[in-house]
Amino acid sequence: MDLSFSRAGPADVEAVQTVYRQIIDHLAVTVDFPHWHTENHPTPHQVEQWVRAGDLYVAVTQRGDPAAERVAGAVVLDHQAPEAYGAAPWAIEAGTEEVLVVHVLGVAPDFLRRGVASFLVEASLDLARQKGCRTVRLDAYVENLPARELYTRHGFTDLGVHTVRYEGTDLSRFHLFERVL
Repeated sequence: MDLSFSRAGPADVEAVQTVYRQIIDHLAVTVDFPHWHTENHPTPHQVEQWVRAGDLYVAVTQRGDPAAERVAGAVVLDHQAPEAYGAAPWAIEAGTEEVLVVHVLGVAPDFLRRGVASFLVEASLDLARQKGCRTVRLDAYVENLPARELYTRHGFTDLGVHTVRYEGTDLSRFHLFERVL
């Protein structure tokens, strides 16, 4: 499948909101490993904020042919780590701007098992290198085995289960991952 990776712009907001809603609805009728359905996460408002901040990136099919373009997946990439990351046993010390943090990587249900998640991970690693980052870090909810396996396949080190608190949720047990570049 031919995909392109780019920063989402204002024109992409509705399509990305739709993709995240499709993911949430799909998780409601299958297995909600990341608990996005039970937490109604992410919200349309969060998507708008991420686009405005320039932190939301998309994997798009057929870039250049507007009639055929579809958002296959999305990911938020920034330098904002949860407070709990400060106490984690990371492999290297790195300043805030030297760490790219991956959030809410998701694939539209129509594109599952077609390599989109791997594409997003690899594109995120490439972007981190372009930005001069020394490491990429993220967390995955303890029950989200597919995500944990994805990151391990792409060379991330699993630092085990840690308590990470996010506003608006009672979920707090997450695996922390790091990929030193």
